[in-house]
Amino acid sequence: MPPSLGVPKPVTDLKAVRKGSNVTLTWTTPTESTDGELLRKPGKMIVLRAIGLRPFQPVTQVTLPPALAERHPSTATATDSLSSVLLSAPTESFVSYSVSSQTQSGRVDGSSNKVEIPTVPTLPPPQSLRATLSPDGVSLSWQGSSLPQASTELQNQYIYRVMRRLEGSREPVTVGQVTPAPGSLSYIDKTVTWENTYQYWITPVTIWAGQGRTGEVEGDDSSPLSVFVHDTFPPAIPAGLQAVYSGIAQHPAIDLTWTPNTETDLAGYNVYRINTRGEAQKLNSVLVKTPAFHDLNVQPGNKYVYAVSAVDLRGNESGRSESTSETVLNPQ
Repeated sequence: MPPSLGVPKPVTDLKAVRKGSNVTLTWTTPTESTDGELLRKPGKMIVLRAIGLRPFQPVTQVTLPPALAERHPSTATATDSLSSVLLSAPTESFVSYSVSSQTQSGRVDGSSNKVEIPTVPTLPPPQSLRATLSPDGVSLSWQGSSLPQASTELQNQYIYRVMRRLEGSREPVTVGQVTPAPGSLSYIDKTVTWENTYQYWITPVTIWAGQGRTGEVEGDDSSPLSVFVHDTFPPAIPAGLQAVYSGIAQHPAIDLTWTPNTETDLAGYNVYRINTRGEAQKLNSVLVKTPAFHDLNVQPGNKYVYAVSAVDLRGNESGRSESTSETVLNPQ
């Protein structure tokens, strides 16, 4: 058998993803030669790029390590910048990439599969991202920009994608999107859980279509912003409080009812009795779970004034409701 030439097998799984003006290429590193032998000597892998129908030109390279018998194939990664291409307002809709392997002696394999990346413009990263808390959630605001002018035949649509990651998690979540425009833009994230820390950022996205294909390209992200979502917002003040005398002469009482609050995090209510000096005394030792209270600690011939408040699961208490009063009748 003649000795192996050591020419690596061509790459067949080249992939490319564009983020802003940078393209990240990945592929499986060859471990065998074209004649089925393990690659015993190091080489290099050359990334080639072509704009439109122009010839491929090398743009970067990575080392091709020798393969060992027990070594599994690994993933190679390379990055190419399209900044100069995009600044020239290209008329070509796509750039193409391929990878070629080269031995120490200069022998080259055949080209890999080819991948295409659109040359559509992207919006610049949003500036001045801010966050404020409200009873509805996290209110985000940032500065938008004008839409870029496209120079290729591809049809483009632009959006801002609102992104979020829970502290301690690696998984980003898309919480919404906003149509770009110059000036101040905003979005309210109503899906947060109180007492958690979230990291937010805004990603501009170009959605393109043309030549029978569709896709999207993400622009560069805004600077991230961490927000501790601490609930300091009390429930709404209860309404519709009414007091009605009940019971019998030996056991007088006053029944209180009011309109129930609708907050999902409502924990209960506090009931107050107000004396002639305007001082409020809380009557319940634990939160009242329903919008009703039976006050047995009353005396005939006295007038009593009441108010109620609402409390959420984190102990935030609303202001007191409008007061109402009732008089306990003297026995006949």
